[in-house]
Amino acid sequence: MYQKQDDYDEFGDQSLMQTEYRPRRKNRRPLLICFCILVVFLAIVIPVAIVVSNRRHGSSGFVAPECPSADERERVDCYPEGGASQARCEARGCCWGQPTTRGPPSCFYPVNHGYELVGGLQRTPLGYKATLRRLNTPAMYGGDMQNIEVTVEIQQDYRLHVKVSDPKRPRYEVPEAALKRPLATTLAENPLYNLTFTSNPFSLKVTRNSTGATIFDTSVGKLTFGDQFLSVSTRLASSNLYGLGEHVHRRYRHDLNWKTWPFFTRDSSPAAGNSDNLYGQHPFYMCVEEDGNANGVFLLNSNAMDVTLQPGAPDSAPIVTYRVIGGLLDFYMFLGPSPENVVQQYMEMFTTSFQRPNSAFDSGACEVIGRPVMPAYWGLGFQLSKWFYNNSQGLRDVIQRTRATGIPYDVQYSDIDYMEDRKDFTYDGSSYGDLPDIIQDLHANGQKYIIILDPAVSNKKRRDGSPYLPYETGRTAGVFVNTSDGKTPIVGQVWPTDSVFPDFTNPNGAQWWADNCQDLHKNISFDGLWIDMNEPSNFLNGSVSGCSGSTWNNPPFLPAIKGSLLYEGTLCMDARQIWGSHYDVHSLYGHSMAIATRSAMRGILPTKRGVVVTRSSFSGTGQFASHWLGDNKAAWEDMAWSIPGILEFGLFGIPHVGADICGFGGNTTEELCQRWMQLGAFYPFSRNHNTMDGKPQDPGSFSQSMIDSSRDVMMTRYTLLPYLYTLFYHAHVAGTTVARPLLHEFPSDPKTWDVDRQFLWGRGLLISPVLTQGDTTVDAYFPNARWYDWFTGFEVEGDYRGKTVTLDAPLNKINVHVRGGTILPTQQPANTTVYSRRNPMGLVVALDDSNSTGASGDLFWDDGESYDSIETVEHLSVRFTASANDGINCQVDVLPVPPLPPGHWAYLPYGMFYVLGLELPGTPSVKAGQPGDLRDVDSGNVQYDVDNKVLRLTNLADMNLMVFNDLQITWN
Repeated sequence: MYQKQDDYDEFGDQSLMQTEYRPRRKNRRPLLICFCILVVFLAIVIPVAIVVSNRRHGSSGFVAPECPSADERERVDCYPEGGASQARCEARGCCWGQPTTRGPPSCFYPVNHGYELVGGLQRTPLGYKATLRRLNTPAMYGGDMQNIEVTVEIQQDYRLHVKVSDPKRPRYEVPEAALKRPLATTLAENPLYNLTFTSNPFSLKVTRNSTGATIFDTSVGKLTFGDQFLSVSTRLASSNLYGLGEHVHRRYRHDLNWKTWPFFTRDSSPAAGNSDNLYGQHPFYMCVEEDGNANGVFLLNSNAMDVTLQPGAPDSAPIVTYRVIGGLLDFYMFLGPSPENVVQQYMEMFTTSFQRPNSAFDSGACEVIGRPVMPAYWGLGFQLSKWFYNNSQGLRDVIQRTRATGIPYDVQYSDIDYMEDRKDFTYDGSSYGDLPDIIQDLHANGQKYIIILDPAVSNKKRRDGSPYLPYETGRTAGVFVNTSDGKTPIVGQVWPTDSVFPDFTNPNGAQWWADNCQDLHKNISFDGLWIDMNEPSNFLNGSVSGCSGSTWNNPPFLPAIKGSLLYEGTLCMDARQIWGSHYDVHSLYGHSMAIATRSAMRGILPTKRGVVVTRSSFSGTGQFASHWLGDNKAAWEDMAWSIPGILEFGLFGIPHVGADICGFGGNTTEELCQRWMQLGAFYPFSRNHNTMDGKPQDPGSFSQSMIDSSRDVMMTRYTLLPYLYTLFYHAHVAGTTVARPLLHEFPSDPKTWDVDRQFLWGRGLLISPVLTQGDTTVDAYFPNARWYDWFTGFEVEGDYRGKTVTLDAPLNKINVHVRGGTILPTQQPANTTVYSRRNPMGLVVALDDSNSTGASGDLFWDDGESYDSIETVEHLSVRFTASANDGINCQVDVLPVPPLPPGHWAYLPYGMFYVLGLELPGTPSVKAGQPGDLRDVDSGNVQYDVDNKVLRLTNLADMNLMVFNDLQITWN
């Protein structure tokens, strides 16, 4: 129960009272009944503790700083902008002391900084509300709120919402049009967490109720809430921290040794491998606790910020400090308990709605849970791009050269060189006059075409002197981002020189964008859109006229972002958009463009998913677009860093992600490109792309051995596309990851917490690439499971479980292993997905250690491109189980309305079955067919390797073992 602070002044800092929810029991004694009624009235659903303490005031009127005597690694920086001196530090009411080691700050927060609870903790239908009063300390950056409010909502057993706001006036919040918050109507009954509140200074602690692990604890580095500076620190449950982006994180697990990561979308190359803020803003992290449980924390805020990670004392926990220059402190916490659960809970969180009147886009279809978009099947194929093919002949040459290699190849791109003078919605009639014919040829060969569009719109006339209609119509409709006057379009410079910027948060602007995309499609029939430079990037600082000296452009605190100006390389912060000032919505620009572009594609191809690839992103962008990791360089380290990048974007809900294979900037070598083609064959989004002045790096431009290696590994990818597509289905409907770190499958194995030079596809496929020049072996860690070589079917030799093994990896090989207990659906590959999808299917069955449980898996299959195949049940869902004793069973759970005619996308036979780890005395006799109608498999189609325990059933297509039928395969 809670009582006022004054009632406990005499107890000082140690006073503690706690109320716990307990199930009521029947008791006939009236006094106890009355007591129970009182308890029910006051009780809360989860345990809550309230700590009360006192602070003395100094003679100056300010609260005298009480400096902590704890380990200096516990210090939270009170002068984060740098340049602190003792006098400046103490003028802020902070503590001063030179550290003895590198990292800890000299100027640090006192223990009595922040706010105190006023008037008691209030119960609400969904949790608690606390009114806080600022302690009388000097303001750090001015405009500190004297009274603020903390709202705690116990929304789900696994989800907690904590929001710090100004009760007297509304502040900027991420708009509902960008991310619709989850709404809870009732208090969760069995939350996985406990809460503890401390009243003076106010703090909140969240712990896991089963283990006591700390999820969130703000008692370190007290709360600050000002007009343009908000700060809070929290402890972690462990040092196993992942996420927070977009940056180049050289390792997947964060370095907590005094690292500061800035967040503010920026056109900044990842090639340097430094701490720059990059294209997206994702203030979400996952922490794996010491026992393998996991939790996640998301700060819903689009303003510029930085996050500092520090180790904490040896007997304490690491610390995370947020410093934000606007909006609210709006936290969502997820309790898992598994890493995959955390990601799923984060994906479940948002429903996004972006509606435009009179649009061809069906807004209802956009109102989905915040899970990743289901890509078109062809979007999983190999893709090829280069900035500047020079002209249409150069484009034709690379298409023909790549086809001649026999390497599977689905998608060709064009960068900005296809445009007339780099103007959106045009193509250069001089250099690319026959572009429509090239696209027709691509389509005739089962291939697709994607073009780039940038947000910057030229304000100049066309080359022939005629009006540039996209600019003219946009100016008339008032769809561009305006200066601070709210009326005049802000002008910057990008590729077409002087440019204005569409406001995609304006419904009219989004419709204008869709209309222009539609008009362009009438001339060049692209299949997808690649949106770039949408941070938004500007080659000037602010505008052609500069920016005003307002505090929006020059805030009192500048996070550790790249450059010395908030508007460096982008727009003035006082520019106006429908969702708010650019100061607030800057990092939502690419997100809003992705929403508008997905809508435009829906209008152009109403029944087909198409593909949208975006550079800039925010939380929830994965509902609309894929992502590539930006302008990397042709270097071995960039290839290695790409693995943490794709794993992080799995956390962020954008699983269709990859890096530019062979590197964007600079010139690759054949060895590097060959190794990168091997790794890139296992990127969820697989595209080779390089810069204008780089030498061609499409595989056909190298030696025959390089071509052969690339063809082999891409054939492996295409063989596995049914499995990959099924993983994307599960990501779409359940929020699971696709490219997955080992720790997601083996969280209780501490050795997996640091593994980021290997990764999994789903739970069943382990990829271990060579990432170092000259190496012909690779060290691969094998968690405690049964593992089989994908290419041979043989189990890994020796005592390998839970150990790192050195594997042979000659230049033409990447090591890929199948996990015991999984069944992978496959298909005979072809040169494009149009043709591979017509080929027989197969299964790779990898048995585990138990003869009874065996293995399991599933297949999702549809036409590969319809928007609504899941909702209309126009898809096939097959569940696979197998064991050494019972054979293989294929059970169809979902089937389109039969009968299925020949030529239907589901009218496919199984052509092969491989069973790995099957111990038999010799070659068995095998029967296959529908249950109750089993037929003998011709002995010529049955091969059994008794030494390596591999059963191969091949050339089965003539048996008409159809994918859409229940099947059974037995052996004896």
